[in-house]
Amino acid sequence: MSAIHESPESKKEHLDDDLIDDDLAIKPTQTAQTAHHDVVFGEITEDGPNYRNVGFLGTVILMMKSQIGLGILSIPTAFNALGMVPGVIVLVGIAAITTWSGYIIGRFKLNHREVYGIDDAATLMFGPI
Repeated sequence: MSAIHESPESKKEHLDDDLIDDDLAIKPTQTAQTAHHDVVFGEITEDGPNYRNVGFLGTVILMMKSQIGLGILSIPTAFNALGMVPGVIVLVGIAAITTWSGYIIGRFKLNHREVYGIDDAATLMFGPI
């Protein structure tokens, strides 16, 4: 049968066969997991990084990144409202509180290595639900 006289259904079946035979198409048994290497996280897949294998240096980098990233957005407004000298005093005070909190969390983690998140800490403190 020539391409001119094919019915729409047979054209669709022919196109489906071409897609199935194509080497670039994702087969039903394949997954689209592509991984790349990152200095902090190691292998990162489409599901995201594996935070449980970050290590000490990676944890320090992540904590500093989150603290600096959130703080940097509010510093101009805080200094505008407080002024330069009170702003610096408040900034140093908050930095001290954040550093102390990080120290306490680090000591807790060293004593309870099975805790990976707030849910694990709550289970440890209050028991299972």
